[in-house]
Amino acid sequence: METSLTGKALDFGSREYGFESRVSNMHLINPYSHFLNQVALGSSRKRLSFDTVITSKTKSLASMLCELNIIRRFHRLQRDVYRVFPTFTRFRRNTRCFKIYTRARGRIVLSAKALRILNINSPHSYYVIETDRGLMTHKIAIKAGIGGMLLMVIR
Repeated sequence: METSLTGKALDFGSREYGFESRVSNMHLINPYSHFLNQVALGSSRKRLSFDTVITSKTKSLASMLCELNIIRRFHRLQRDVYRVFPTFTRFRRNTRCFKIYTRARGRIVLSAKALRILNINSPHSYYVIETDRGLMTHKIAIKAGIGGMLLMVIR
């Protein structure tokens, strides 16, 4: 009687069939994607606050989202755990909407010329990009004359 491959792994151990190493290394994680997904979920559920992990890399993104009025504030609860307060209007609607473009594959890289064209076509939107100088909006990147990888678009 033939058993399934999962059953064999349970009977003989996961190391023999290589399940443990393949499953744990399957997803490449962008340090910003987890935080941005938490902000999106917290905003869509209309929660007044939520707790999430903010690392040293994502702390600059959180302060940028405060400046762009996506989140009101955030404060530290434990070592890396922070409480984040999304921004809502009077009737608990989001003040701004945003779309996340962080991916492990198929990243969108924008040159300085493309950023100038985007600024002309949509002057009230903000494109948050990751450059070699750190995170910045497209308007600051245009002044610096550099391009970078697109993280999110705020409308």
